[in-house]
Amino acid sequence: MSRAATRLRDALADARGAVLRPAIVGLVVALLTWALGSHPVPAGVVGLAVAAAVAVLQRLDARVEPRAARGTAQRSDGARGEIAETAWTMQSRDGRAGERALRRLREAGARRLARHGLDLSDPADADAVLALIGARARTTLTQVQHPRPSVADLAHTLKVLEDLGAQRAPAPGASAPGTDPHPPAARSRR
Repeated sequence: MSRAATRLRDALADARGAVLRPAIVGLVVALLTWALGSHPVPAGVVGLAVAAAVAVLQRLDARVEPRAARGTAQRSDGARGEIAETAWTMQSRDGRAGERALRRLREAGARRLARHGLDLSDPADADAVLALIGARARTTLTQVQHPRPSVADLAHTLKVLEDLGAQRAPAPGASAPGTDPHPPAARSRR
């Protein structure tokens, strides 16, 4: 027997089971209803309703569908979608900087200032922070009440922190950047 004939036979058997059982149950219920004194038309309607219910019930699967596990992927700094995600969160509905973008900016600003030996939350370092990044950037990083800073303030602070660089401040008594007494040897051309 060919593969197509086998598939056709299996499909007919499935269809027969899907149609035959509801039809038989519906007919039995209709006959019972008629035998109990109902008129033939209402008995037929009850039989059809029961047949439809049986058809639906035999197609139901009692097993619960498995759901895909939600992965909470931790993004590392510089991940592929980080810039796009940050751009979408920069502006909120009211045109001000979004809270999520401000939170990330504050975290980055605190890390960048810590590399220069300053603590953004320490009132003793307030004057040094002000001298290093300016009043507008300091206000953007420290203001936690409404109104939130504008997107222009956020962009300005990003630029200031970027220009600040990731370089650590020189330790007391060390030479200033660019005045290293032992510069690396110049590369030779090959």
